[in-house]
Amino acid sequence: ADGLIQTADLQLTPAVLEEAPAAGSRYPLTDYLDRVEREAILAALQQTNFNRTAAAKILGVTFRALRYRMERLAISGQDKP
Repeated sequence: ADGLIQTADLQLTPAVLEEAPAAGSRYPLTDYLDRVEREAILAALQQTNFNRTAAAKILGVTFRALRYRMERLAISGQDKP
């Protein structure tokens, strides 16, 4: 209710949360961050029935920023479960 998005709000699957690279391993940070960002965006979209304006508000970004990230991560309305 305080406006902060908690990990539980994102409803990330345990597999995503457990995929953090181990200390000292060679793992591209950008790949990991892209996966986490993709899961957060998909969770917000599913929560809003794929209403991008509402999802952007939940994520604390502008509609335009969400649209850019969706394009970059190849997320479309076809990703509905």
